[in-house]
Amino acid sequence: MSDLRGKLFTALTGRDADVSGQTGGDLRGMLMAVGGASRRTKSGIDLTKAAKSLGVSRRTVERWVKTEQTGTGQRPSAQHAKSLATKARQAATTKAGRRAALAGSSMRQAIASRGARLSITGLQGPHAAGRDYMRNRTTQLELDPADAEAMMDAWENGGEKGFMTWATGHWGNEYLDDWKFDAVDGIDIERPYGGGWR
Repeated sequence: MSDLRGKLFTALTGRDADVSGQTGGDLRGMLMAVGGASRRTKSGIDLTKAAKSLGVSRRTVERWVKTEQTGTGQRPSAQHAKSLATKARQAATTKAGRRAALAGSSMRQAIASRGARLSITGLQGPHAAGRDYMRNRTTQLELDPADAEAMMDAWENGGEKGFMTWATGHWGNEYLDDWKFDAVDGIDIERPYGGGWR
């Protein structure tokens, strides 16, 4: 489920983050999960917010990022590494974390006002037809703003389980009755842009 957790977090927030909760995970990805994105820093991470959440100085977080890039310098202590991994995981596994991640997301604003195109790749098919019809495939639906908002609300309130319950119901209503997802390998959300999608 942690793999789906990361895919959903990235797709719905637009943050390339590591929310696995593993202390040896991607430092930059965990800081992105905790701090969020910023256009004001070279790293693209809101270092001030990350530092505040972790109870360290911004300068300390800057040193961690520099060490990640160069391979030499200050790394998080074992205690800070554990705290960072935990807070990064909580950004995706708690309702408060998901709400905060969506609140700062330009993705939410864009698709809530204009809709989206959602693609789900994985083992899926019409459940009633039996196992022979369950295949690895990509299915895609265009969501109007209300559907897009419902999708984000489902994830915010219920995490991966909430999203998959919503997706199963929506695909059953809009794609093919009794559609079921057995495994999800990829999720892609495109926003309307200049008459096309991106």
